[in-house]
Amino acid sequence: MNGIATTLTSWSGLIRRAAPPRATITRLNRGSTLGTPGDADQQRRVLEATLGLLAQDAPVKLLRLKERA
Repeated sequence: MNGIATTLTSWSGLIRRAAPPRATITRLNRGSTLGTPGDADQQRRVLEATLGLLAQDAPVKLLRLKERA
């Protein structure tokens, strides 16, 4: 848990196997895990929630967002 704090987004619950210290799971399409193309409001919500994980000491529970395509 030492080093540079990182986080990621994923569209699949399979990310649990990798056990990252911080991660956001969405119900968005593959390749659009930060939000639907052209939907700046959704992209901002996902990005702010994901970056918000960096303020927490790792490991943290996976963050599941209800964002959909």
